[in-house]
Amino acid sequence: MKARKPLRRTSTFVVTDACAGCGACIPTCPERAFLPGRTDGRVPLVILEDRCSGCAECAEICPVAAIIEVRR
Repeated sequence: MKARKPLRRTSTFVVTDACAGCGACIPTCPERAFLPGRTDGRVPLVILEDRCSGCAECAEICPVAAIIEVRR
């Protein structure tokens, strides 16, 4: 059986400057796609695009709506 090509996603999710660093999104991510962000205090988290499956669970749970979908 041939291996299927991965689906090409037309969007991804990013963490904006509105992120308060609460970490609520981290345990919701089934792909473990979060990493620490900038050290200047802004955007405490970043999403690894190559790991993100696009499930949007992180965006749904974010209490300050800091995780947004970005179309490519």
